[in-house]
Amino acid sequence: MQNRRLDDLFLRYCEKKITDDEREELMAMLLSDDNREQINGLIDQFIRNDGAHHALSDETADDILSSIFSATGMRGTKQELGVNESELGGGEQERDANEPGSSDEMRSRPMWLFRLAAASVVLFLVYGSYRWFNKSKPAPQVAVMHSVYGEDAAAGGNRASLTLADGRTYDLNTITERNLLVQPGTTIDKLKGEVIYGKNSVNDGAVAYNVLKTPLGGQYKIVLPDGSRAWLNAGSSLKYPTAFKGNWREVEMTGEVYFEIEPDKARPFLVRVADKDRSGKDMEITVLGTHFNISSYGDEPDMQTTLLEGSVRVKKDKVTKVLTPGQQARVATDEPVRDIAVKTVDTESVVAWKEGRFEFNGNIREIMRQISRWYDLDVKYEGDVERKSFAGTISRKNNVSEVLKMLEMTGGIQFRIDDRKITVKNTD
Repeated sequence: MQNRRLDDLFLRYCEKKITDDEREELMAMLLSDDNREQINGLIDQFIRNDGAHHALSDETADDILSSIFSATGMRGTKQELGVNESELGGGEQERDANEPGSSDEMRSRPMWLFRLAAASVVLFLVYGSYRWFNKSKPAPQVAVMHSVYGEDAAAGGNRASLTLADGRTYDLNTITERNLLVQPGTTIDKLKGEVIYGKNSVNDGAVAYNVLKTPLGGQYKIVLPDGSRAWLNAGSSLKYPTAFKGNWREVEMTGEVYFEIEPDKARPFLVRVADKDRSGKDMEITVLGTHFNISSYGDEPDMQTTLLEGSVRVKKDKVTKVLTPGQQARVATDEPVRDIAVKTVDTESVVAWKEGRFEFNGNIREIMRQISRWYDLDVKYEGDVERKSFAGTISRKNNVSEVLKMLEMTGGIQFRIDDRKITVKNTD
């Protein structure tokens, strides 16, 4: 039976006349599998009646929608998604690990609130996504969306520099094997964006260190001499020996790095994270074999260590905490460390960058810092934007204009790009 309320809310959304309460009601309807056929029909009707020319390309729409439905779980029924009655009542995305009520369910994805908020971007995509909903029909030819923000910027990619022990620095996009003859056992895969240290890496004499560094708008992967792997996000660095010696495997990092460590009980792996406040000591993460992500950007208020598998010990000054999978440790960088806050988080959202996605779930300033680093753009603000929060997911392959469009469609905010600077304006 046709749900007239859904028809009315859909129309009000498209006309931008919907209230906050009505928007929440509509998003709940979008998550109901019972409404799938009616929603598809409404989108079909909207596409046929819409004369707009700023549609997304089929490829872009498919890419973004796949990311959205993957993150929100909207492909399945509520039972398949594991949604229970307590989730439908809402709740915090993060909960202290020791707080009553914390359970494995809090770690599972997707979370109800994140699904509900992320669903709000779906209607934005109707301008070019009809083929995704009904692939049996021929896809209409649509033009790639042009930026309405002045300028535009392409997504970042595999870019990094490598500094050898003798101080010589090479751009990995232009480096040749001849450049690495002085360091046997090191190879560069430009296509994959990967530097690999094999068993024949330099290991004679004194310990030699290399530094892999990604610029803003860059990312890169490294296979360390022990087989451990690390992925560097934009604006990050990793200092490491060309061969691990002694009783420890030790590296130093800045920015954001995801690690997958090869187990070695005889030689624990130690990550030193430089504190942006040079008067403070480095943060130390000690592991045997595990998967974890560390974020320590200088423009963020804290350093975060998120554990996906195994166990790690986080130490800052005289405070130490041991994490279990699904937990995140946060260390403030602008005040003395009296404690290390530990919370249960959505780990897949934390490492979405490694899988090629933005997963936004926070205030606009936090989101814009991510965008700024990946597109290498400055950001300024006009008006009070402190209370602007968003949630959603989109591919990091898209131009910045498409990411901004997704954020702008949630209402209350506008963007402009001039001279590689994004202006964020409050419109409420």
